[in-house]
Amino acid sequence: MSLSRDIAEKSVQAAVASIEIYNKPDFSFREEAFSLLMTNAWEPLLKAKWLADHNDEITTLYDLGNDGRPRLSRSGNPCTHSLGYLAAKLVEDKNSGFDKPTHDNVIALIEIRDNSAHFIHKDLHLGRVVLEIGTASLQNYLQVAGEWFQIDLSCYNFFLMPLSFYHGFEAITTSVSPQPVQVQRLVEYLISLENQNEGESTRHVAIRLHTRFVRSRDDSAIAFKWTDDPAAPAVRLAEEDILKNYPLTYRDLTNQLRRRYKDFIENRDYHRIRQKIEKVKKLSIIRTLDPRNPKSAKQRFYNSNIIQEFDKHYKRRKKVEPVATPDRREMTPASQ
Repeated sequence: MSLSRDIAEKSVQAAVASIEIYNKPDFSFREEAFSLLMTNAWEPLLKAKWLADHNDEITTLYDLGNDGRPRLSRSGNPCTHSLGYLAAKLVEDKNSGFDKPTHDNVIALIEIRDNSAHFIHKDLHLGRVVLEIGTASLQNYLQVAGEWFQIDLSCYNFFLMPLSFYHGFEAITTSVSPQPVQVQRLVEYLISLENQNEGESTRHVAIRLHTRFVRSRDDSAIAFKWTDDPAAPAVRLAEEDILKNYPLTYRDLTNQLRRRYKDFIENRDYHRIRQKIEKVKKLSIIRTLDPRNPKSAKQRFYNSNIIQEFDKHYKRRKKVEPVATPDRREMTPASQ
């Protein structure tokens, strides 16, 4: 396994740990711990992407001083680029697949982490903002990790649970005591990042969540998995539930492939390859734009795993940037 792939896989474990901590039934350090662990998941993922784009040359991650040599940690190991630095570099690269909403979401997490590490913020408003930013971050993480490394995350329950009988921030009223000034500044900054990214992107800085309770139609309702087995019991899914598994439109897919491959051209050969892959039901579906009208226009949607199939036909982009550095290749990256 390549170094970049190994680091990407370890990144997933940090993301899973952040979810596990947040979803604990009784945990008073919930928001702070989540922000610490989720930023720790993003950092190795971005480092893995950087390595993949630079032929797995570990020296390209080193943070160089004015003398052109890597800055060293207290133990003498080379310091690597920070999460903020890598996020800024990747968002500048139009072929990276790391867009501005994803960048700003990561920056928001970093700000929450930094404030959590130095202050104790027990505030209902902040708890709600962290949940909204955290949910968006997990969604962005799923898309980016799948696009960059085709990591199969279907075995993990990648969600934060907003559902609770005692979720304080869902009952915030004007009678809540005023926020400390530090919390006000943090919340205002996070909201400003969200307002800067209102658009049609499939990635977000924050995601609004609304919880409501409805009476079950059947007390014997059971869990289910989607299957092609005609003998399986029928289960009705809402349109939005189906499209969660098929988030990519034709244009989304084509743009991702253009960023991913150096020899990709949107031509007749591409359409021939794509149409062949579309026959696999797990990778592509066709939905009517108006589910209530079967005669309405139709549109095809794609599962993110379809990108793996195109790896068989196109060549991945590679970037090589030689960096003057001492011979320390046996070392692993040290966190800055």
